[in-house]
This record gives sequence, structure tokens and C-alpha cells, in this order.
Amino acid sequence: MRLINPIQLILFVLFILSSNTNYAQNETFTMSQVGANNILNNPWDLQYGPDNYLWVTERTTGIVVRINPLTAQRDNLIQIPDVSSTGGQDGLLGMALHPEILSTNPYVYVSYTYLVQGQRRQKLVRYTYQINGNDGSLSSPITLLENLPASNDHNSGRLVFGPDQKLYYTIGDQGVKVCNSNLAQFLPTQQEITQQNWAKYPGKILRLNLDGSIPTDNPELDGVVSHIYSYGHRNAQGLVFGSNNILYADEQGPSSDDEVNIINTGKNYGWPFVAGFKDNRMYDSDGCLTNETSFAATNYQDPIASMFLPNTFKDPACTDAWMCRPNIAPSSIGIYESDAIPSWKNSLLITSLKKGRVYKLKLDANGTAIVGEATQLFYTQNRYRDIVISPDGKSIYIITDNSGKTSDASGFNLASNVQNPGAILKFTLDGALSVTDLNPEDYFKIWPNPASNKLYIDLKKSNRNNLKVELINVFGQNVKKFSELQFGINEINTNNLSAGIYILKLYNDDYSWQKRVVIR
Repeated sequence: MRLINPIQLILFVLFILSSNTNYAQNETFTMSQVGANNILNNPWDLQYGPDNYLWVTERTTGIVVRINPLTAQRDNLIQIPDVSSTGGQDGLLGMALHPEILSTNPYVYVSYTYLVQGQRRQKLVRYTYQINGNDGSLSSPITLLENLPASNDHNSGRLVFGPDQKLYYTIGDQGVKVCNSNLAQFLPTQQEITQQNWAKYPGKILRLNLDGSIPTDNPELDGVVSHIYSYGHRNAQGLVFGSNNILYADEQGPSSDDEVNIINTGKNYGWPFVAGFKDNRMYDSDGCLTNETSFAATNYQDPIASMFLPNTFKDPACTDAWMCRPNIAPSSIGIYESDAIPSWKNSLLITSLKKGRVYKLKLDANGTAIVGEATQLFYTQNRYRDIVISPDGKSIYIITDNSGKTSDASGFNLASNVQNPGAILKFTLDGALSVTDLNPEDYFKIWPNPASNKLYIDLKKSNRNNLKVELINVFGQNVKKFSELQFGINEINTNNLSAGIYILKLYNDDYSWQKRVVIR
């Protein structure tokens, strides 16, 4: 089966793979790359700045960098000297830009791990941003919160600026697998908070004032008001506010039940006793999840989606034990709210480390429930670390890990390597195509369907200039592409294609038309 190498700069990706309508108006994207591979060193956090630059934290180097998305030129803002990174999930992590960074509040907030007497800790620090021409810098660090617990596993480390002028920060459960040692359900005492002992903050989402202090309206949990906003989390690496002021998070599950949550004040999300929905359908218990429904916290809250449950995401083609587990390892979350793609409006976009894909989840009108199933987008053989959407909704940027395990195009086999290490991938929306005045039957005929070895396209009218054709598989990849159809009957050889469902797309500068075809 012929696949398009994701290093190629041009790739058309079709998203509406399930449509049967002949008059579909399709969203297609052109994939390109901002700069070369390894332009970034183990990136963690990606922001689309108000200066129209891409802002990135590099986990292992401790560098905060701005990158011009047009020229790929790097502008290193700072290399933080006390960043310590010795594992796969520690170092320079989350970043939040003050909404008024270019005017009255030139502040950048970051989180990172450092050493205290040889022990790993993490802190939140505010820097002041200055710009001289195209040369920016960060200086004047002010520590907001320090001596937080840290690990080289399940640090989470997402930091967002809230519409309430507060900072929200995720701290994972530190990868602790023993039930009575996992601190996700443990809450601090008043004495511990008074002593600034944050030892019980793992497995939590924190909410803090911009000076690092505890907001007075934070939830009272077991009689104590602390930085803790919600708890019972495993490894929440995605955190985003919608324009509706709802806070969404995604969370890595234990080999299944990756969660998508709405984060509400004072709520308990169940870990390590519940993974996904409280339904006794856990996949990998780690000894804790023997009976989820027995977990009886009165403030427990279910996720709005689980990705995926056991027995719902398996395939006989799966050959690798790690790949066969029904999870995607979500690494970040974005929300699409632009009018540029009306059918996408109010959708969550979730990046996957394990699958090299983005999963689109459509929200209902209230933004409180998922409508339909997840749609898979943008496959490349990479580990997707973070995602941002340009303000006009026409470009989506994704940063990739420099190395690590991910899947091949099938989604069920381990790939030999990542193909765009330390890269910034850009998916740009192509121009809208008008089809309202086109009757496809006047211009072409397609047969047979299903097809075995040959597929024929009869172009009936020659005035359809520059008509091109593509066959696209269920992963959004072109497996056949012709630069231009000829008048009359065109033959497409399909005997080298795997059996399955494909989208046949015909298009030129004026219109686009698609039809689902079956190869057997």
C-alpha cells in the first residue's frame, strides 16, 4: 500500500470520511513544516502569541523560544539556569502568556523542575518580557510558588491563564502505582498549608492568584482552603478554557480510559480508584480499580468522554502489546471556536503521543457534552506534544517529540521511529470550494463500486479544466493521486491497495466532489 511520507511539504487531508452526499463541501488542509526537523529540543508547551509568533518551552534545555511561523527564525528569550531535567517528563514544562503581554502586563508564567539538596521539586515563576525590534528577552524572575512535589513521571505540567485572572496548573500523580501511596485522593491539613507544605498536591489541578497566593474563593476541601481546585487526577497534560469559561482537561489513563473532563471547583475525578467512567470496565487496574462503583465520594464527577474503553478499540491486526492497549496517550487539548470551519465550531482537538493523530470531539451547544464519535485527523508518524489554533481558525500548529514510541499508519503497530522529530507541523485550511451549481452526474461517472482491481472514471465534459483525483484512506492519507483527468474514460489501478473503505475526491479550482468507494 503506497503511503505519502509526512516529510513531504504538501499533503491534502480529508476529514469528512463518512459522508455519502454527492454535494459535500469538504475541509481540506495543506500540511507544511515550520523549519527543519529538530528545530526544537524536546518541546513541551506551545502558545500562539499575540505577536503572531509561536512561543515554545524546551523541556530539557530550559529555553523559552519565540519562532517566526513564516521564516522559522528562532528568538531565544531565556535559558533558565536552574532547570533540572533527568527523566522523560521533567524540566521546563508549562507556560502561560498574560493577555496584556504586549502592553500593560508584559508577563510570562512558566513552570519547571529544579533541585533542592539533590531532591527534585517544581516551581512557578513569572518573568517580564521585553522586545527590541525582533529580539525579545525574559528577565526579572519572581517566584510565585516553589517547593512543589515533582517527579520524572506524570508531572503533567500544563499552565493556563484563566478568564478570572487566575492561573491554573496541573500536577500529576507522579507515576505512583501503589494505591495507598498515590496521593491523588489525599488532601492537605490546615497546618500543612500554613507551613507551606505542598506534599499532597500530586494528582491535583491548582488555582492560584497571579502572585502565587491562595484565592479566597477556592473550594473548601475537608475544611481547608488551599491551592487545590480539583483532585483525583492521574496525568492531566491538556488544559484549556473555552470562550464559555468552561475549563476542559484531558488525562492519560492506565492503558485505557483516557479521560476528557470538565473541571469544576471542588470536584473529585476518582483516580486511583476510578479510570474513565465509574463502570467497572477498567483495563489495567494496577491493583486499585477492583470495583470502581464502590468509590462513593459525594463530590465525584464523571468525565464527558473516555478514550477508549476496553473491547471498543481493538483490531485483529494489532501485533504489539503496548499498541494493543485501548488508549491514545493524550498530551494536550485545544478548542476550535472559529467560524472558518462551521462544522468544527465548538470542538475539542486532542493530540496523541501514541497514535500520531489529533482526535476531534464535537461539543454540544452548551459545551457540556460530546456529540457523536471522535474523528481522527492529521496522521503522521510522530508523537504530538501540543497544539494551537491560529486566531483566524485557518491554521493549526502541532509540536512533536524528538523521539519515543508511536504507531505506524495502521494505528495498531509500533513504528520504527518518529519521522519529524522536534518539529513544528502546520496544517493550513485550503480555500472554500463552491459546489452549489454543480450536478456531478453531468460531468463524470464512476464504476464499479465495490472495486477489485480497476476503478473507472468517465469524464463526460471536457470543460472541467484541471480536474484532479485522489483516493484517501481512513487515516486521511493519499494513496492514489492524479495530476489531471483526461476527457473520456480514465482507469485507476487498485490491485495494490488494501481492502477497505476509501474516499474518492475530485476537485479543481472551482469545486470539490467526493464519493465513498469500497476496495475489496
